[in-house]
Amino acid sequence: MAVAAYVLIRCRGATEEKVAEELRKKPHVKRVDTVFGDYDIIAYLEFDEVPSSFSVAELYQIVTEEIRKVEGVFSTSTHIVTSSKKEAG
Repeated sequence: MAVAAYVLIRCRGATEEKVAEELRKKPHVKRVDTVFGDYDIIAYLEFDEVPSSFSVAELYQIVTEEIRKVEGVFSTSTHIVTSSKKEAG
């Protein structure tokens, strides 16, 4: 059973590239994109082969410890993936 989530991140000042570079080093972060809009970065987290006891509380702990503590992160918004379909082609 895999668990995935998107984390939308607001950064302080002009720190997007530095934050993105740090996030790419995190073990659960599979993709990091800098974007324009309400948020500065969108990170995709994926947890392969997690035990059935994996909980939202554990995801919260990972987000707070691995993402929110990165210097330059101002705020986050986490969105757990409930359904995923591959594109044809």
